[in-house]
Amino acid sequence: MATNPKLPDYPDIPPRKPADDHTKVRMIRQSKFPWSVVAIIIGAALIIAVIGFFPKGPRKVTAPSGAQIPPQPTASQVEFTGVQIEPSTVGDAVTLNAILHNAGDTAITGVEVGAQFLGANGQPVGTTMGKVQAVYGGTSSEDLTQAPIKPNDSRPVRISFDHTPKGWNHQMPALTVTTVTATTP
Repeated sequence: MATNPKLPDYPDIPPRKPADDHTKVRMIRQSKFPWSVVAIIIGAALIIAVIGFFPKGPRKVTAPSGAQIPPQPTASQVEFTGVQIEPSTVGDAVTLNAILHNAGDTAITGVEVGAQFLGANGQPVGTTMGKVQAVYGGTSSEDLTQAPIKPNDSRPVRISFDHTPKGWNHQMPALTVTTVTATTP
């Protein structure tokens, strides 16, 4: 068996470097300015600015110990006088005309009245709710929110009930003031 000690020639192969040949390592120039410290300071300043601009939550406020509660409207400040029944020509509706006197310390802006209707034997046959409205010129009415009744003032009012119970004896119903709204002085 014969061997050829000559290796084949490969074109353009760079020669190997000897083991003791050390190439030069380039050193990267480093700046003497502390950029990392500046970046940390800028980041902290941005975080503080963002926290400063966020809206704060509601603060807990304690009420003063000697706080005065303003007077609240009650049914006792509403007084009806001269109540008259005005029957409707159509259906089972009925209207009551009266004079409302404000006996309280606040201006009344709304009154709701419950009417208990009685039957022929004097027993209750039903209850209906009605809203009080101010009367102008005898024919037109306006909501009390538009025309409040001032303290110690009187005004003609109208209370309308859209439906009366069957069996009503057509006598004056028993009126009960259920709701009063008023402005604070």
